[in-house]
Amino acid sequence: MTAAIRILFVDDEERILRSLALQFRREYQVLTESDPRRALERLKTERVQIIVSDQRMPQMSGAELLAQARQIAPDTLRILLTGYSDLDAAVEALNSGGIFRYLTKPWDQQEMAFTLRQAAQIAARQLQAPKAVTVARQAVALNVLLLDDDAQTLAVVAEFCVKGGHRLLRVASLAEAVGVLNSQPVDMLVSDLQLAGEDTAALLKSLAQLQPRLLSLVVTPFCDTQALLKLINEAQIFRYLPKPIRRGLFDKGLLAAAEQAQIWRAQPAELVTRLAQVPLEERDREKVGSLMGMLGRLRERLIA
Repeated sequence: MTAAIRILFVDDEERILRSLALQFRREYQVLTESDPRRALERLKTERVQIIVSDQRMPQMSGAELLAQARQIAPDTLRILLTGYSDLDAAVEALNSGGIFRYLTKPWDQQEMAFTLRQAAQIAARQLQAPKAVTVARQAVALNVLLLDDDAQTLAVVAEFCVKGGHRLLRVASLAEAVGVLNSQPVDMLVSDLQLAGEDTAALLKSLAQLQPRLLSLVVTPFCDTQALLKLINEAQIFRYLPKPIRRGLFDKGLLAAAEQAQIWRAQPAELVTRLAQVPLEERDREKVGSLMGMLGRLRERLIA
């Protein structure tokens, strides 16, 4: 299955490129580039399913590269590789580059292999899927679930829903959120990482396992790089937005999420483009497992 999958590794250190090529050339068609500008040119003419880029490069950052790669080849799965715990880089890579995963250097060989295997599974499904017929896509009303008691967040999301004709669903606790998710479909979720004193991260991770097409936007004053990396890998969040709210950035994120939700509505349900990593820490796995049990009705509705 993986033999037809082409992976482009981009790193300004030739030694690292040789190591990656040696490790993965038997499973995939491996391409390497030490200059991110040449990598972008290759994407214009060569079919690549996965691109793995280092963050710190002299010509441009990995986040910048992946953002441009997204414009050139939007179906390419993008992975950021870095040895620096850089919150700004992670946010930029997520919000502009739409990254699939974030891996740290020096990388763990098993983790890298597993991540590429998951990306390859998605890429293989995309290759095997019948070519979509281009049809006029009609905008449909979306269900937007808000897990945030902040008045400014509510005002912005409410205005977005009114303008777009979407339905706003508000909850005051995680228990209420579970009830809503069990009773009706939700397309977008806007959440702080705290709701009425409860941590919402486990719910986001549970939903990523159960419903990959649900788009989660995290809006929070909480700035923890490691927590963000977990949300990227384990919750597949769509956007990470800071508080106090930056109105232009927030509006842009909401509009992008709505556009993606409309695209997925028009695609076959079996064509999944995201796959969340199972939480690595046992405590997180236990929380996610418990919530997935509570979301039993959601699971039944998705299977039916």
